[in-house]
Amino acid sequence: MKLLEKLAIAMAMTISVAAFSPVFAAGKIENATAAQVKEAATSALTSTEQALAGLQSDANEEVVLQHLATARQETKRIEVGRLDVKRNQASTKVKEARTAIMKKDKAKAEAILVDAIKLYQDIKNSL
Repeated sequence: MKLLEKLAIAMAMTISVAAFSPVFAAGKIENATAAQVKEAATSALTSTEQALAGLQSDANEEVVLQHLATARQETKRIEVGRLDVKRNQASTKVKEARTAIMKKDKAKAEAILVDAIKLYQDIKNSL
């Protein structure tokens, strides 16, 4: 009887795990192709350059911040293990630039964005 009970519990657990597996797998993001990674790097570089150009031309702060948000989102799509360090550095620079803009320190934000652009160019050239 105990063997039957253990077998029933084991079967119930197997069925429940099998039932939930597709639900959890549905949230998994597939590995990006090389073209998608290159597109993300190009988009992040372009957004950062647009943010710098907007900052230099005294564009609306909200527009500049939106470009920076786009750059950070695109940075997350750069999925190449050997570029993780540069990707993280570039993302940190964009975040620092955003903080500098929020503190109304335009000169510091411009300098940080120049560094971020160099990092994104390195990433793009490495692909």
